[in-house]
Amino acid sequence: MSGGRSRRESLVRSLSRAFGCYRHRVRKLMAAICLAVVALVPACSKNREPNSLFDAAGYHVRGDTVYYLHAFPGEAFEIVGADVASFEVLDGTYARDVSTVYIDGRPLEGADPASFELLDRPNFAKDAKHVFQRDQQVSDDPAHFELLDADLAKDGAHVYWSDGTVLSDDPEHFVIVSHLDHYLFTRDDETVHVNGVPIAGAIPASFRVLGGAYALDDHAVYYFADPIPDADGASLEALAGPYARDATRAYWMGKPIPGADADTFAVLNANFECTADAVHAYYQDTEIADAHPKSFPPGKAVTQCSATSITFAE
Repeated sequence: MSGGRSRRESLVRSLSRAFGCYRHRVRKLMAAICLAVVALVPACSKNREPNSLFDAAGYHVRGDTVYYLHAFPGEAFEIVGADVASFEVLDGTYARDVSTVYIDGRPLEGADPASFELLDRPNFAKDAKHVFQRDQQVSDDPAHFELLDADLAKDGAHVYWSDGTVLSDDPEHFVIVSHLDHYLFTRDDETVHVNGVPIAGAIPASFRVLGGAYALDDHAVYYFADPIPDADGASLEALAGPYARDATRAYWMGKPIPGADADTFAVLNANFECTADAVHAYYQDTEIADAHPKSFPPGKAVTQCSATSITFAE
């Protein structure tokens, strides 16, 4: 018995020594890996800042380096040559240092950092010589540049759309007549526009908007940019949506609704383009067959309308 016990004890001692040696080797290997990682991390961060360190898109200064992080696809890059001491973030788009203006982390060609400033509309800025919309020069007259309503702007020579294209060459006499219901009516000394479309023959001095796309001057009535033949401007009344009426007719999108009685004509639901007079109901400019206004449930809202049927709320 004692001989068997001795052999077992000897075997246990041998296994313990082997396991201890294995653990020692594992510890040495792990220590070597950790030292390698510690050595590598500073070298990597010198060349490229991990995106995970930035909490938002835009400009970020880390030590002696400036980075820009795009919102999409979310990749940061170093702004090579940026002067950290003078670097100033203006907003998420623009920044500057002593020698350069930056847009989205890239140099903005032709911009003067000393006089560069933001305007009161996103993506617009100016310096002493130019006005910029993002990276495009939209005007070389910053002294007279002015932001207008409806995303328009003007300088001493032009009126501009929000994309920088020219709407008018007469900024001195340019007026926004109306900007309601998705329709922008403007005029200068020579031309009237609706949503940028010239209204041929319209007289700027007497032009006025009645409502929606309906307007008139001293000589004609208009729907959007088209004249309405024989419409009576003195009695014309703009109704909801694309509807109007004068003393003798009802109109849908400037077109007379055949047979409609102007005196009793009313809009039932402009969203469904549903109307009626005392005798007939209409979808757009078409009479709805077998729809009799006298049988309509009083006080019930129209819930659907088509050229063949009309439905009311329960």
